[in-house]
Amino acid sequence: MKIVSILNHKGGVGKTTFTGSTSQALALVGFKALVIDNDSQHNLSTMLGLAVQSPNIRDVYLSPREEAPQRFLKAIRETDVPGLHCITCPAGMCDADVSDIHFLKQCLDACRLERFYDFVLIDNAPGMDRLQAASIVACHEIFVPTELRQFAVDGIVEMDKMLASNFPHSGKISRIIPNFYRDTIRQKSFVAALQKLFPGKVTQTAIPLDPVFDEVITEGKILFLHRFSSKGAAYYLKLIHELFDLDEEKVWEMVMEKRNDRRRDEARQRFWGAKNNS
Repeated sequence: MKIVSILNHKGGVGKTTFTGSTSQALALVGFKALVIDNDSQHNLSTMLGLAVQSPNIRDVYLSPREEAPQRFLKAIRETDVPGLHCITCPAGMCDADVSDIHFLKQCLDACRLERFYDFVLIDNAPGMDRLQAASIVACHEIFVPTELRQFAVDGIVEMDKMLASNFPHSGKISRIIPNFYRDTIRQKSFVAALQKLFPGKVTQTAIPLDPVFDEVITEGKILFLHRFSSKGAAYYLKLIHELFDLDEEKVWEMVMEKRNDRRRDEARQRFWGAKNNS
């Protein structure tokens, strides 16, 4: 099982969309994935069609240490995407709720999640405080979605130095994912700068600027259920092949199988709906 923290000091770089879309793509191709909404804005929970529920991740942080693993397992909720589960987050969560930045890691270890999941993805708010620190300590590696602007590049450099200084034995930046990509000369220059600063860590797959991501959130829909044929969904399927070293041919075989299963289910629903109305 791999635990990945999705992190960036900057806001508005697409962390939550990345976490939700990546986890959906993993589940679509047959993996068991758990996402943890570690951001009090709880946009990830909303993106996956879940209302904030209790117990949630804040309840876990506030639990006595010996009760935390059981409460963590009770906080896991199913989403409408088969194989994808989520722990929601309430609006009231704050850094003061984290008494010990090692608490989340100890809880995850005690739960022995490798029995149930292939991947755990932790979504974080911008900035760097105790909530983000708990996520860093708990993870095996860090993925950084980023805009392609100078301040964003500078921010990743600063964050990398901070991680090396403050968390020398915890997860490190392993992948940087260009987001909102428009294939301009300026954006290409920022990709080149990142590749020079972080050789081997910048993904070849860049997520394009695509209105589908805003559409599904605005309409309360789920990308891989309601916009499966979109360009954005296709790029995320390509991206997980690169991020997790998956066999691309097998990924697409599994995707097409799931797609055909969904079409057959929709056809059955239309048939029985028409029959019942006749």
